[in-house]
Amino acid sequence: MIRVIRIKALSLGVMAAITASASAQSLIYFNTDNLTVSSSALRAGGPPKDGIPALVRPEMVELDFAGYLAPESRVVVVRVGEDVRAYPIPILNWHEIVNDVVGDTPVAVIYCPLCDSVSVVDRRVEGELLEFGVSGYLYESNVLLFDRTHNALWSQVGMQAISGPYAGRSLKHLPWEIMPVEALRETYPSALVMSRETGHQRDYAGNPYEAYFQSNVPMFPVSKTDRRLPGRALVVGVRAGRVTRAYPVETILAAKDGRLYDGIHNERLLLEADESGRVSVVELPSGAQVVHTFWFTWAALHPDTEIYRPR
Repeated sequence: MIRVIRIKALSLGVMAAITASASAQSLIYFNTDNLTVSSSALRAGGPPKDGIPALVRPEMVELDFAGYLAPESRVVVVRVGEDVRAYPIPILNWHEIVNDVVGDTPVAVIYCPLCDSVSVVDRRVEGELLEFGVSGYLYESNVLLFDRTHNALWSQVGMQAISGPYAGRSLKHLPWEIMPVEALRETYPSALVMSRETGHQRDYAGNPYEAYFQSNVPMFPVSKTDRRLPGRALVVGVRAGRVTRAYPVETILAAKDGRLYDGIHNERLLLEADESGRVSVVELPSGAQVVHTFWFTWAALHPDTEIYRPR
């Protein structure tokens, strides 16, 4: 079975900081032109704009210099050409967005602890290079990003901008892999790993969401509940044109050799999973968007989603 994720409890200091900063948050600090959702659906998560500091071009180290990571610590792996980079979730828990360049591609690696959501996007759109920060706002219990060029809001699991000049538009999504460090050592021993020397004082050995991951309810409510799957079921959500489909990680794991093949618009999708907790997007149809997340958030943001069923 996929390893159950257990994370430590929110500290009193973190809770106090969230409570104290909530009143400082306001949509007036963002470009809400062309807003595609009701402003009442957006929730202040606590920390204000940039209260959770996104990272930009972080220091990378060889795997042997990332000894602070436990063998079971998860990392998000991004490959472009020969460049393989791993972004530890113990660091992403505190920063949520990393603006980096992998190979020759400017990327944003995005992680939202509230729904265990992972996605990787190309930061270029219509010739513009964007840099992303954490807005402090949530939509359907999922992080909202903002770009520093237009100050517009973007939904990670919604997979598009919800305000500004690109409202309703998506960025190009890239394949990713999630795996424990022990699998990273076996698969990509020469990978570079994001250093914990981020310029910020954070307890990267700890995690502020421990109690949350042991509970069974969202920290922030969603507008609708879809009971076809348990709310905390992990899925790989894919949107390609008019096709929106969820692939339960347990279904991927149960496929022959842990390799699930599907076709969308006559193009192949290939997902993999194994007993270590590894989940990989191997092949993605052109123009498709893909995210790893809890079902409750995926279903709330994509209520028309199909659920993949083995033939």
